[in-house]
Amino acid sequence: MASQDKKSPSALSAALGKAVEHHRAGDLAKARTLYLAYLSRNPVHAAAWTNYGALLRQEQKFLPAIAAHRQAVEIDPDYTAGRNNLANTLADDGQFEESAAIRRALCHQFPREPMRERDLCAALRGLTRHEEVIDRVNRAVEEGWADGECRLQRGLSRLMLGDYAGGFADFEYRYDSAEVSLPKNTPWPRWQGEPLTGKRVLVLPEQGFGDAILASRFLPWLKALGAEVHAVIKPPLRQLLSDVAGIDQRLDERPEGGEYDFYTPNMSLPHLTGRGGEIPPLPRLSVPTDSRERARRIIEPFDGQFKVGIVWTGNAKFKSNNRRSTQPESFAGLAQIPGVQLFSLYKGPAHQDFIESGMAGLIVDACGHDRDFADSAAIIDEMDLMITTDTAVVHVAGSLEKPIWNLLSHESFWLYGLGETTPWYPSMRLFRQRAQGDWNELFTRVENTLREHLSRQATASDAAG
Repeated sequence: MASQDKKSPSALSAALGKAVEHHRAGDLAKARTLYLAYLSRNPVHAAAWTNYGALLRQEQKFLPAIAAHRQAVEIDPDYTAGRNNLANTLADDGQFEESAAIRRALCHQFPREPMRERDLCAALRGLTRHEEVIDRVNRAVEEGWADGECRLQRGLSRLMLGDYAGGFADFEYRYDSAEVSLPKNTPWPRWQGEPLTGKRVLVLPEQGFGDAILASRFLPWLKALGAEVHAVIKPPLRQLLSDVAGIDQRLDERPEGGEYDFYTPNMSLPHLTGRGGEIPPLPRLSVPTDSRERARRIIEPFDGQFKVGIVWTGNAKFKSNNRRSTQPESFAGLAQIPGVQLFSLYKGPAHQDFIESGMAGLIVDACGHDRDFADSAAIIDEMDLMITTDTAVVHVAGSLEKPIWNLLSHESFWLYGLGETTPWYPSMRLFRQRAQGDWNELFTRVENTLREHLSRQATASDAAG
């Protein structure tokens, strides 16, 4: 009898409710067990499939998540939540064409819904259809139904196309998104562009380390507005940014109180300093003597080799890290070029995976035990060339004006535009995936380019000799 009760519709419904309860509470392991048990008894329940797909998406298991959402849509082709979740997960996996098609259909079915428009624009950006994004949002603004998240999508496309003034103005709508939040419980008003002569301003870090390095070049412009500038610099960047201009006082962490007239997130400086989309000079980075001495000890055994610094992944917590990252094995071809020695500048939770990989013997672990970014900068300064995916390291290398080949996913970050160079970092060359997710072709191109570079270098050396 008990067994029959478990199979009853009411018992099954209660089991699904429990799965959803654990899912919402963040207990994914328990929710997974309950979803699977439920689906084994009722495999034609569309909502259960899309909930299970949403759980897999949270775990960044995108291919099985896509399959689960497809099950939901196959069961009920008109199931809006299932279609939307499928489109979202396809976008996470870089399958923007199909994602955009689903989202376009949803926009047609539900016109003038800002959420639908935002999602479609995000997929169109993944397809580098930036003009279409701008046109769609402009039309929504004119018709009076665009929200802040739509404007943010327009801003990211404007930035990608080099419209920095318009793009950074729209970028101020990023707080309408759940992905970026203003600091909580700040006792000071947020600066919105008011006059700053004689005012004290607290600059707070907003996003990643790379963004902090990028934003640091705007601090002199803030200071030029007449402000007394206090800036929170996270400890890993403290040494590196110790001589950056425009700061009157550096703080390790946000103060609980203090007499400040305003605070501002650092990534609002490009817009609020009001230079009409100009690009400020590179920041002055500091590399202490002990970091340089440490770097020389690591590099010394490889004098005479062509030294290439590499990184293959960034912060795993970054939403799109799966698309911008690859594996150490991707650099195997470069490691086999005669006269080339690779050095890993990776430091993070995947460090042990690298040490245990087959590439660890071919790539010198130069930064796995770095104290901070100043140590990384010292290693970078010893390199002949940097070849790395898009992480905070590229901002360090670019600010040091070291030659750097930045390996980008097909859609990439707005900072890099659409060409092979970026005005933000003159020493940087950009290599993009020609097809979404195709690292193999990109690395073949990079390897051939490096071989040609070394051949030209050897020819020039012979001619000079």
